Amino acid sequence: MRSNIRQLRKQRNISQKVLGEQIGLSQQVVSRMERDRSKIQIDVLINLAEYFHVSTDCVLGYCDGGEKDEPAEDEDSMQNEEVELNIEEMEELEPSDRMKRQAVWQLLAELKRYL
Repeated sequence: MRSNIRQLRKQRNISQKVLGEQIGLSQQVVSRMERDRSKIQIDVLINLAEYFHVSTDCVLGYCDGGEKDEPAEDEDSMQNEEVELNIEEMEELEPSDRMKRQAVWQLLAELKRYL
């Protein structure tokens, strides 16, 4: 099942971090939910539906009679979204891990040229 969290968030023009702050989650948890790498807890699902003013079905990707609401995206745009999400996660690394952080920033600079 593919959730609509990313589409709903983009419609509001807010970042994963802002959404997380609004509903009491970290940016990393929001990212994992958007990529369907984390199950959405019932209380979080309800909070998301209330925040976006939609049904819980719509948050989960089902709208209008249980039909799957699949975004029409080509493979390249899906890969670009995945890269963007990974960049957002890497930007949240703790500054205390200086060596990893420097390597990540170099990688980010390279990746951003392709977006």
